[in-house]
Amino acid sequence: MPVRFCIAVLLSLLAATGCGESAAPRATPVARVLVVGMDGLEWSVLRPLLAEGRLPQLQALMERGSFGYLASMRPTLSPVVWTTIATGKLMEDHRVTNFLDGKQRVFTSSRRHGRALWNIADQYGLSSNVFGWFVTWPAEHVRGLMVSGSSASAQVDANWKPALLPGVPGQVWPEELTEPVLALAESVGSPDAQRVTRAKIFGDVPQGLMDELQKKVFQQTLWSLLSDETYFEIARRYIRERPADLNLVYLGGTDVVGHRYWREYRPEGFAWSDGAELDRHMAAVIPNYYVWMDEMLGELVAAAGPDTAIFVISDHGMHAVAQEVPDLVNGMTGHHLDAPPGVIVAAGPGILKQGGLTAFLQNGALPTHGSVVEVAPTLLALLGIPVGKDMRGRATLTLLAPGPARENAKLPPVPSHDAGFREPAFDEMPPEMSENFKERYGQIGYLDLPEHEGRSEIVVPPPAPPGG
Repeated sequence: MPVRFCIAVLLSLLAATGCGESAAPRATPVARVLVVGMDGLEWSVLRPLLAEGRLPQLQALMERGSFGYLASMRPTLSPVVWTTIATGKLMEDHRVTNFLDGKQRVFTSSRRHGRALWNIADQYGLSSNVFGWFVTWPAEHVRGLMVSGSSASAQVDANWKPALLPGVPGQVWPEELTEPVLALAESVGSPDAQRVTRAKIFGDVPQGLMDELQKKVFQQTLWSLLSDETYFEIARRYIRERPADLNLVYLGGTDVVGHRYWREYRPEGFAWSDGAELDRHMAAVIPNYYVWMDEMLGELVAAAGPDTAIFVISDHGMHAVAQEVPDLVNGMTGHHLDAPPGVIVAAGPGILKQGGLTAFLQNGALPTHGSVVEVAPTLLALLGIPVGKDMRGRATLTLLAPGPARENAKLPPVPSHDAGFREPAFDEMPPEMSENFKERYGQIGYLDLPEHEGRSEIVVPPPAPPGG
C-alpha cells in the first residue's frame, strides 16, 4: 500500500475521532448570554427615571448585578462602534469606517474584516441568534438565526412599509425562516399596531402646533418605533422558540429620540424654543421611549430564561448641541460625536453582584466597566472561549464573578479567531434597501460627516466627582 495513501487514511481517522489539528474546538459556556444593545442610551436620562420607579426591569438587573459607564470611541458612529463591540477590534482592524464608503456604498457584512462574535461562537460549536445588529446584511450563515439590521423604511406613516423588505434576499438566515420572519414584520407594521405605539411615545400632540421642520422631525422619528418594535417582536419569539448560546438584539430608537428631542427634554441652556405648548407635549418623548424600552427589555429577559447572563449596553451617551442657533436642516438638538460614555448593566450567572444603586441615585457617581472594545472578550469568557491575541481588549474582570467566567478570562489567548475566514467582498445592497438606509441616516445628518482621518481611539471618561 502506498505510503501517501496510508498517511491520508490516518489523517482522516484522526479527524473522524476528534483528534489532530482538524478537530473543531469546543466550548463549555458558563451560561447562555443575552445582549440588548440600546443605541445612545444615556445615564443622565436613566437616573431620574430609576428614581421615579419607571424602569423596573433595568432596576432589577442593576440590583442583582453590576453597572456603570462603558467607555466609547472615536469616530462615534454606530456602524463603527457596534462592529467594534461585536469583534473586539478597532475600526482600522475591522475596516467598517462609516455609514457609507467613499463611493457612497453602504457597508455590508461581507466587507467586515475578521470574525464577529457569532462567527467565533459558530467555530466553537455554539449557536447564535442575532436581531437587527448594525452591518449584518447579508445575513451570515450561523448556527442559529440572523435577521439583518439595515432596511427599515423612513416612510412609515405615509405607506406603512414593513421594517423588513419583501423580496429582498439576504435578510434572514436560515433562508427557510424568511417567510415567517417577514410575515411577523409585516404584522408589526400594520397601521393599527403603529398607532398604539405612537400614542405610547408621543401622546396626543396636536399636529397644528408644528411648523414644517417640526412635522418633518416627527415624521422621520416614526421609523425608529417601527424598527425597534419589529426586531423586538422577532427576537422575543425566536429567543423563546429557538434558544441559542449567544443572543444579540439591537434597538436604535433611544439614539433617534435623543437626537431629535433633547431640547424639549432638557431645555436648560438653549437660547431658542418651539413654543411653550409644543415643548410641553414633546418633553415626554425621551422618557416615554426609555420606559417603552424597559418594557421590551423585560420581555426579552423573560424569553431568555432565568439562567441567562444579561447585558444591556449602549455604544455611547448623549448630550445637548445647537443650543445657541437651531439646526434648521436636520432639527437635531442632541449628539455624541465627542464619544460620551455609554451604559453597561450586567446580571446573571457569572456576573459579579456589586450593588450601589442607592448611592448612584443619590450622587450620580458611576464606575467605568471597560470599553466598547472589551465587550467581546467579556462575552467570550462567559461562553468559555479564549480571546484572540489580535483583539484590542481583554475581558472586563470588574464585571465577572469569581469562578468559571473569571477563570475563562485567563485562558491562554489563541493567535487569532480569523484564520480561514472568508475574504472581504465589495457587494452592494439592493437598490431599495440602500435608498432606505441612506434616507434614514441622512435625515440625522450622518451621511454628511467627513471620513475619519487617522486611527480610532477609545475615550475613557474621567471619574465622576462626588455628588455629580
